[in-house]
Amino acid sequence: MVYIPSATYRLQLSPKFKLEEVRKLIPYLHDLGISTIYAAPFFTTKPGSEHGYDVADPHEINPEVGTLAELQEISQELKKHGMGWLQDIVPNHMAYHPKNRWLMDVLEKGQKSELYNFFDIDFTHPDFEGKLMVPFLGEPLEDILKQKQIKIMFGENGFQVAYFDNMYPLSISAYDTLLKQIAEHISDDKAQASFQGHIGSIFRMIQSDKINVAEWSQQKMALYGDAQKNAAIQQAVDQVLEQLNNDETALQNILDQQFYLLCNWQITEEKINFRRFFTVNDLICLRMENQDVFDRYHDFIKQLTDQGIFQGLRVDHVDGLFDPDGYLEKLRAMAGEDKYLVVEKILEGEENLPEYWDIQGNSGYDFLAWVSNLYTDATGERKLTQLYRRLVPGARTDYEKLVFEKKIYMLEHHMQGELQNLLRILKNSDLLTDAYTDEEWSTALATLLSSFPVYRIYGNKFPLSEEAIEIIDKAFDEAAKRTPEAKAQLNHLRTLFDHDAQDSEEREQAKLYFVMRSQQFTGPLAAKGVEDTTFYNYNRLISLNEVGNSPDVFHIKRRDFHELMQYKLETYPHSINATATHDTKRGEGSRMRLEVLSELPEEWEKAVQQWQEIAQKYVTEVGPTPNDLYFIFQTLVGVMPIDGTVDDTLVERVQEYLTKAFREAKVNSNWTEPNEAYESAVSNLVQKLLQEDKAFLETFMPFFKRTAHFGWIYSLCQTMLKVACPGVPDIYQGCELWDFSLVDPDNRRPVDYELRQQYLQEMKAQEEKDEKALQQQLLQDPSDARVKQYLIYKVLNLRLQLKALFDHGDYIPLTFTGKYKENVIAFARHHEGQWLIVAVPRLLAGIVSENELPLGEQVWEDTGIKLPESAPKNWKNLFGQGDLTGQDSLALALIFDTYPVALLIATEA
Repeated sequence: MVYIPSATYRLQLSPKFKLEEVRKLIPYLHDLGISTIYAAPFFTTKPGSEHGYDVADPHEINPEVGTLAELQEISQELKKHGMGWLQDIVPNHMAYHPKNRWLMDVLEKGQKSELYNFFDIDFTHPDFEGKLMVPFLGEPLEDILKQKQIKIMFGENGFQVAYFDNMYPLSISAYDTLLKQIAEHISDDKAQASFQGHIGSIFRMIQSDKINVAEWSQQKMALYGDAQKNAAIQQAVDQVLEQLNNDETALQNILDQQFYLLCNWQITEEKINFRRFFTVNDLICLRMENQDVFDRYHDFIKQLTDQGIFQGLRVDHVDGLFDPDGYLEKLRAMAGEDKYLVVEKILEGEENLPEYWDIQGNSGYDFLAWVSNLYTDATGERKLTQLYRRLVPGARTDYEKLVFEKKIYMLEHHMQGELQNLLRILKNSDLLTDAYTDEEWSTALATLLSSFPVYRIYGNKFPLSEEAIEIIDKAFDEAAKRTPEAKAQLNHLRTLFDHDAQDSEEREQAKLYFVMRSQQFTGPLAAKGVEDTTFYNYNRLISLNEVGNSPDVFHIKRRDFHELMQYKLETYPHSINATATHDTKRGEGSRMRLEVLSELPEEWEKAVQQWQEIAQKYVTEVGPTPNDLYFIFQTLVGVMPIDGTVDDTLVERVQEYLTKAFREAKVNSNWTEPNEAYESAVSNLVQKLLQEDKAFLETFMPFFKRTAHFGWIYSLCQTMLKVACPGVPDIYQGCELWDFSLVDPDNRRPVDYELRQQYLQEMKAQEEKDEKALQQQLLQDPSDARVKQYLIYKVLNLRLQLKALFDHGDYIPLTFTGKYKENVIAFARHHEGQWLIVAVPRLLAGIVSENELPLGEQVWEDTGIKLPESAPKNWKNLFGQGDLTGQDSLALALIFDTYPVALLIATEA
């Protein structure tokens, strides 16, 4: 039987939050109702990593985080509490860093390395002469050499090329030259004899076809040890290295003998000969499609899985893999049929996860988007679009066109190397005709890649699935509209995605290779062009600019939400329900607060006009621009704590966030060449508005308090939907309280768990004495967020009691009668005689004021929920007092009598 979590709790393990801290949290998480700890990658990374996705060694736990013994102890403690562990793994890439011993072995030994084909490197790239580029120099190599910033050094790891703190192994090809020079400087006969012995051993090893990692390491250690004991050898080494490091020509000669090429980091924007994660140079990708790579990489993961330490695995960036289908088949075989497997996957629009994957689902970005779109007011879309145009002269409101342009921009300015690599695959495989120029083929290919409506298609054989063909046709149709002059080239490229009985086996394999290879880049292109660029330019309503969501999908109807839940129950009923992750652009509470703008477009426009007028005092010729200013105003509405407290920390957080946001936008600043004057102008404006200008705060706070009021209620609704809808609810670290965080690293700040534990213990004690008084107290002061933590605690513990109902229960949409039937959404869950009903309000701005709660008959009047024909008549409200009875319906006035969300449990079969 597959392990199915009841609820997960995501923890970002890092040097600042170690395994020892995790163990301390187990009792609290257990009390909260969590069944499974969901851990960020904890394998050895490059030093100081705070996220874990730059794995340098997947065969050990990062010593900066903890030890295997600590993990084993945690596992035992979890089992005592009936809890499990879901581990995030990173099969697509590793750190391009000297700590990555596997990669360093390739740099050192070239084709003689046992790991030569381990990483996704193109050693045949015409611009690099069979060498792997090492793109981490701050300037061109010639300038670096003149400044004597590169040195050859000697230590227990043998000879190394040092560039500041980076130490790259000297290639074995250079040992011949270097060792002979050193030998010439050893005058002592005994030392000479000893050194010649090392030379002989090293030369014999170098002559072999493959050089064993362990044996080579031992040989280098022996050489270093001899030098440490023998002053004559060490003196000779020092003399040769001093001469070498002070002779630019000699040093260049040594560098020419390496299996790698040191170069400036900006070169990768034009050409590159390794696959990287998105556009991140220091993350190099793996050839995970190779069985030996899969086996070696997953060795430690398999060990921990077999030992029962991991009950589940979460696969990071499955779309980056050459063959996701094949990978997931291997992973299931390795993990076993009883393990819970989910993948990180961005689903676009109406896209669904492939139903044939033998996994439990995805990491929940889709659920996050559905709830967000459910809580936008459909009538606000046109109004917000119009006022965006009025408030921001020249505002771009053609979203799809903007997305295409930003993708093309990324290809031209940051991913040109990837584009040319794909083009070279086509040319080298004779898949292109000579009728068109390289530039024409490049334009057609760029247009096609930029036109894919989803991250990628799947399939590892011809013919491709009907679903894949449908997506391909959409991509080609869109490409033809965008670049009609490339129609002929696009028509030819379209043939490469189809099986042709006339094709030779060689040609068919070449076509399939191109199709699968191209899909490794459509995902990164979408991520960089959309999430990391367009999302910071298209500012109509920035709460929709979210991972897994799209501002192009402004709203979904209740009917659509219900259909999505029913489809989820049929396909992946145990997929994760997330509302916040380490990747989200803003906190789950901020998003729900900003959704309120869709209900208040007129009030929002009036407020922004006032703020724009005040802000003009601080807007200079440098900036910020009107579009960025509009972004800033929304950011301030979203990030402010409920009580409106402004302190230095908040100001600094916003300033740091906006620096990152506008670099991502790549209009007024960027990462390659930051516009410090523009960033300074933005920071100054934020500081003036929040800390010095009383007029701004006097106009800002009334509108803010209105949105904050409805925002916290909607955040409560969002939480209820997450914990009660089909799927496994996930709580991102600290988000049992309000989450008004910004994009990373802001959303990875330390969490005050002592406060959360204190709150929970106090509420449990109060609950036993007087539950009604507790609930009233929580609602009277929502600023401390205990009202949210209380909901999570109550429902997650109910899930543990009624696990079969939540895991397998039918999902039944409910309908309404009465005056406010449009202002609520509800559903029932039913399984083997057990029933529950969940109801949450929506679109409240037209029903109650910012000083009222949506409670009782004075609000809901005659509105009622229709009960299913087979449903019981008697119910108990988890957040109310007394029992409810209804024949055909239940009155919302009673359901929402004392609490703004409801979960009813049937008290009879």
